[in-house]
Amino acid sequence: MWGYADGHCDTIVKLLEEKKRLFRNDEQLDIEKMQTYAAPVQVFAIWLDPKYYSSAMRQTMKYIKFYYSEIEGNSEFIGHVNSFADILQNRREKKISALLALEGGEALEGEISALHIYHRLGVRLITLTWNHRNQLADGVAETGGRGGLTNFGRQVIREMERLGMIVDVSHLSETGFWDVAEIAVKPFIASHSNAKTICDVPRNLSDEQLRAIAQNGGVVGINLYAPFLAADREADIEDILRHIYHIISIVGEDGIAMGSDLDGTDHLPIGISNVLDVKRIFERVEKEFGIRVAQKFASENLLRVINQVL
Repeated sequence: MWGYADGHCDTIVKLLEEKKRLFRNDEQLDIEKMQTYAAPVQVFAIWLDPKYYSSAMRQTMKYIKFYYSEIEGNSEFIGHVNSFADILQNRREKKISALLALEGGEALEGEISALHIYHRLGVRLITLTWNHRNQLADGVAETGGRGGLTNFGRQVIREMERLGMIVDVSHLSETGFWDVAEIAVKPFIASHSNAKTICDVPRNLSDEQLRAIAQNGGVVGINLYAPFLAADREADIEDILRHIYHIISIVGEDGIAMGSDLDGTDHLPIGISNVLDVKRIFERVEKEFGIRVAQKFASENLLRVINQVL
């Protein structure tokens, strides 16, 4: 049975919007499916549709409330994580570990005090931007401005590191990325991004960016959104392997992880329909690189960063 640690899914938002439940559903991820893995660890991201930006904190609170209602309602099978010790305890109790994340700094509404409140509410990872500009930085879609971190964004990163929260640069503009690389002291991650050399789209990372993440002790989570794997055709598992091979060739076996983006897209590669199929990727990695690399990719690398930062 494979270990499993995944840096990004949009399941909580999807389920609340669709009025479905976490234990069993017909989406890409649920508790029942995750139980096929050993000691699974899942980062649950709260993403805001831009229509909610004018009431970002209010909508985020609705998602957080739903997250906890589902975790508490299924406490026999899954437990929220505030620290690495919580992961170890969940493992002893044979439970899934759930980390709460924000995808986009809009939820802070420009207030550093909000960061402290979210930390008290159990948020342990923040993806600084989605595709657009916010009060922290520019996202990748803001191609004209070339903006990096704002003064507030720099303050947020320093305070996140002090509090023990993981900084995530997926979706961040390239200028903002290099600002993070310059000021980050602890490992930071790209929770769900691929290799630009293999698939040249704005959301993927250059070899220089990949190296910067690894040099700081972070990881890059492989995103299963098909257009980020192959831009000009239908992607399949071989395309996933191409990204994995390239990233390992650039940063080594300690710098890569899973960042599936499940329930964030309906356009998965051929052969992957939900979390059950992710083990097929692990099996291919084992065949190509051996069991130790596969174990690091499947869970150990991301767990190392969680342990170091939290």
